[in-house]
Amino acid sequence: MEAVMLYLDILNLARQAGGEGPTLWFKEQREKQIEEGVFLPEEDLETVLEKICQDLSDYRDQAEVGTAVLGMSGGVDSALTAALFKKAGWRVIGFTLPIYQNVEETERGIEACAALGVEHNHLDLSTRFDEMVASLGGLDHSLVSSDEGPARTRRGNLRARLRMMALYDQAHRVGGIVASTDNFSELGAGFWTLHGDVGDLAPLQGLIKSWEIPWLARRAGVPEKTWRAAPTDGLGIGAGDEAQIGATYLEWDIVLFSLGKVLTKDPRVTTQHLVTILGMERDQHAQIVLGSVLHRLQTTWYKRVNPIRLDHPLTDRFSLLDMIDERFFRPPVLRTDRAKVDIPTDTEVSAADLCRCLNKRGMRLVTSESCTGGLLASSLAAVPDSSDTLEGSFVTYRASLKTAALGVSEALIAARTVYDPEVARQMAVGALEAAPEAGLAPAVTGVAGPGSDQGKPAGYVCIASCLRGEPPVAREFNFEGEPEEVLATPIKAALLMGLEALGAANDPA
Repeated sequence: MEAVMLYLDILNLARQAGGEGPTLWFKEQREKQIEEGVFLPEEDLETVLEKICQDLSDYRDQAEVGTAVLGMSGGVDSALTAALFKKAGWRVIGFTLPIYQNVEETERGIEACAALGVEHNHLDLSTRFDEMVASLGGLDHSLVSSDEGPARTRRGNLRARLRMMALYDQAHRVGGIVASTDNFSELGAGFWTLHGDVGDLAPLQGLIKSWEIPWLARRAGVPEKTWRAAPTDGLGIGAGDEAQIGATYLEWDIVLFSLGKVLTKDPRVTTQHLVTILGMERDQHAQIVLGSVLHRLQTTWYKRVNPIRLDHPLTDRFSLLDMIDERFFRPPVLRTDRAKVDIPTDTEVSAADLCRCLNKRGMRLVTSESCTGGLLASSLAAVPDSSDTLEGSFVTYRASLKTAALGVSEALIAARTVYDPEVARQMAVGALEAAPEAGLAPAVTGVAGPGSDQGKPAGYVCIASCLRGEPPVAREFNFEGEPEEVLATPIKAALLMGLEALGAANDPA
């Protein structure tokens, strides 16, 4: 019964109640995602509301800034953002900054300020906008005269950036910050202007537009006419948000989370087969929406990584600044104690392939690692449902543990060092002997660097793979690069050797 009520409330707040409603695929997916917890129930949203307000309060105290300015567009996002900052004890100043804006939208912004007890300022920027367009029109008259899509988009971007210029000036005047009003659905759709919409602190950026935003707005006291209003960018670019995106926000959110689930299960999936993988063959509308979602993601990805930093030999300097800021200056509310485990995409794909092959054969794996320090097992543990295939791992960094835990010959190590193909073979065999439930054992030993060790150069790595009942196979590698690269590259090599041992190197699925 609770699931049914949640289902109906989602339709209501997403403005999808009445009419024909969602097509079959979307109905089925929404039911699944409700069960999976994608669409949070009300009690969880209460917790989210409390946590956001607490974080905003903590940031206010720790960063020693207590004033937030923001543009009140007349939409639900800006009104909810103002409500959350106000609830968290901030001084909130809302600005209506119309540029030939629909009067009704401006009035909603003013009414929201009054309803929420937020200070209000009004500044009509239409004349300033005309001057800017006229000036830039001297370089390209189509900006002034054309009504085609590209010209409208350019003028819309100018509106957004002009408003943001005003907001940052006012934030500086009052010694405050600019509150960002963007949400997760808009972030994914790229439905925002670079340097025109995103401010300093974004309490809504993790929230979906179809359900969480209107629910929280209703709960936080935003006027109903505001949270029920059809979303629009107010920039004169085109019709409402959903017409420009090519999907309702509810459809967008459902497809986006469905794509995430597919990629989590199979990182190597491509867009070509998504209709089949998602089970959309009989729902033409769902296929059209999928195309719209993929198109928006494809044409706006660069916004989500702005500014783009190229990977060159000096990019490690960014981590230096990050470390200084994290240790000395960032407010504690912005710090996280969660471990950061970054697994390259190609390694992630190979790990998923190996897990699928093992699962297909009803087999489990045990790793034995030296220089990689458990990273090989970590790459496998990151695969969904890896508990069905990963038996465990031996991290035998020192020679003494290689002997004690895996039975590697002391005489062999004394004669050849731990960096030897035969040592890798004995590590793999020893792991299988110690883990009778496992059927496959990859092993890694080598010199990560930065210098050589025991006569072996940095980057020299021996990798073995042993399939139960078969003799172990070992190979020698010379990997180039810094120690972190030397540690990352053998992991993928070990995964591929595991696939070869299973006879699945060319057909991992």
